[in-house]
Amino acid sequence: MALTDDLRFAFDVQGYLHLRSALTPEEITEYSQWMDEVEQTDLQALNAHNPHGMKPLMNRPVSRVVDADTRFARFLDHPVVEPLLIEFLDADYRHIDNELYYTYPGYAGGSWHRGVQAHPTGHVVDGKFICPMVKVFYCMSDVGPAQGEFEVVPGSHRARFSIDFKRRIDLPAQHVFDDVKAGDIIIFNEALIHNGRPNPSSKTRKTIIMNFGRSDAGPWPGYTPAPQTLEAVTPRQREILSNTTPVWSEPQISGMLI
Repeated sequence: MALTDDLRFAFDVQGYLHLRSALTPEEITEYSQWMDEVEQTDLQALNAHNPHGMKPLMNRPVSRVVDADTRFARFLDHPVVEPLLIEFLDADYRHIDNELYYTYPGYAGGSWHRGVQAHPTGHVVDGKFICPMVKVFYCMSDVGPAQGEFEVVPGSHRARFSIDFKRRIDLPAQHVFDDVKAGDIIIFNEALIHNGRPNPSSKTRKTIIMNFGRSDAGPWPGYTPAPQTLEAVTPRQREILSNTTPVWSEPQISGMLI
């Protein structure tokens, strides 16, 4: 997928793109089968020799899903997403973390947060994106109202005023993704304030999550890929997974923490 002027404008202004029907029906069927199989992962065995001795934070149901099943490395450079990541992060972008993430029935909701700080220009300098972190949601289930929806505050990647996030489900100017179909992709600047809403329904929201940074980005603690994973994936995927920085820390641009 090429980044058209319309998509570039939308990502600059909103901080996210909602790519509808981005995956084919055949892909949805194939990836759903992978998910059914990887759900059976022995997490204790998977994390027994985790680099740095760090354990992933989520495991809902499987963190480090690429290590659990290297077929999921396809989502590191999926042809729909890779051209966009190159525009937002440059061609030498790197992996930060990866999850098979489910929002189960009864989920009470998360807390509003952002992965990196807002920037006055929205992470655009001299006509080029300089995003330090961009996350991709491969949506693998339909999500309607009151089904644990993902939500963001559009434009908050350039917000100049603070707001109290604590114990709030709703924020001013929020956008709730309550019209998602399996096969949609949501890609967003991690400086956006974002959250997951409560799920009072009987339905599970299923998402494959891949998180990326620029060439100097390190992996989130606990997400350094296993050596056998690097051996099994393609050369391009190995490049994306081979961070030169040992552990993630927020970068600086022109001496200013962004």
